[in-house]
Amino acid sequence: MLPGLRELSTALASGELTASRLVEDALGKVRDNKSVFVRINPGLVNLAYAIDRGRRRRQQQPPLAGIPIALKDLFNLRNENTLAGSVVRRHVAEPEASDAAVAAPLRAAGLLFLGRTNMSEFAFSGIGTNSHYGTPLSVWDRATGRLPGGSSSGSGVAIGAGIVAAALGSDTAGSCRIPAAFNGVVGVKPSHGRLSLSGVYPLSPTLDAPGPLAVDVDSCFILDQLMRGTLGVHDELPPLQAQDIAGIRLAVPQDCVMQDLDTEVARDFERTIACLRAAGIRVETVALPILSRCDRFFREKSLVLYEVYQHHRELLQAHGDEYDPFVAQRMRTGADVSEDMQQARYRERNEIVAEFLRDFAALDCDALLYPTVACIPPPIADMADDEHARALNLRCLRNTATVNIFDGCAISLPCHTGGDAPVGLMLASRHGDDEHLYRVAASVETVLRTSRA
Repeated sequence: MLPGLRELSTALASGELTASRLVEDALGKVRDNKSVFVRINPGLVNLAYAIDRGRRRRQQQPPLAGIPIALKDLFNLRNENTLAGSVVRRHVAEPEASDAAVAAPLRAAGLLFLGRTNMSEFAFSGIGTNSHYGTPLSVWDRATGRLPGGSSSGSGVAIGAGIVAAALGSDTAGSCRIPAAFNGVVGVKPSHGRLSLSGVYPLSPTLDAPGPLAVDVDSCFILDQLMRGTLGVHDELPPLQAQDIAGIRLAVPQDCVMQDLDTEVARDFERTIACLRAAGIRVETVALPILSRCDRFFREKSLVLYEVYQHHRELLQAHGDEYDPFVAQRMRTGADVSEDMQQARYRERNEIVAEFLRDFAALDCDALLYPTVACIPPPIADMADDEHARALNLRCLRNTATVNIFDGCAISLPCHTGGDAPVGLMLASRHGDDEHLYRVAASVETVLRTSRA
């Protein structure tokens, strides 16, 4: 993988690296990674050379100018159509007048949009398949051909394959964190509302959250600060102050999220806990039954089904045969959810959030700690049977979705050792604790990197 955004910025400023070299290398790797992108920016090389000329002439440049990143195909970009991993939107999509609110400051900071990454159609799965543009392969065990995780599949693979150092995704039930876990990178689910959804194609307005994926926590933090508007495009990159390890307390919930784990996931999770404890971090096991309630609610009373069906109803009726059958079938079940049923679900979800906040406060910990996904990346061949595919999708989403239901924030970090199947470690906290969670994650990442060295 590439270095992080901070290291790339330093190398560009010193002349050790050029933007044109970064872009040319990225384009070369795109050719070796099929189905990762649905569109490549045709003018990017010229933009990179212009930035290089400016630097040679000592013209002021933003610190991040010239670094290529990727964006999931549901972010509006000016003069481009947003298809959200579909073909059916070609009937209705028109070139956008402006960038999505979170993309605009990234462009202003000089980051180069390499292209639009592939995704589960309309972001509606945790496995990352796409029948229209092909399914990008997880970076691990490509001889077998394994699922990339969804829905931000292309974004996760683009980083894991070393094409870019960072990308944007979105997370409604795990769509940043699952691809991060399946490709050995970092993925963030911000608190709902922390980052603007303006110009982001919706799946569930109640749960959607745009979020960064990157090679490290620090790069995700830099993108977060830019997208929030707390970092000016010409400002020096802010330091991410890691939390003092001696004061960190993590809680491992002994509930559904620790059940039915693949052998590799259980092994790496236990090894990681031992490493964290050896480094001086307090890790305690706790009972947190609210997580099991979150899981039942997610599986039995989905908030997404009603919202996605209402959004797609007319397009489904007119062009339903152009949808991915796996996606269309699930969307149509939203017709069975009435307005009254949905309002009851909103009320119950509010009760769950309140209960979680009480239980989390009683734990007096910095964050929860559990595996991001219960399994390693499954073979794509396992998707051949529809019933098994649905069960596999729910298994991939089980742990991550708990955070969306209790309205929190979370960060997935790679915790496997080199060459092994990728496994994600998830730190999760309550709504609004994003800045603190970044600091805790930075400390945990340091321990993990030391243990994997």
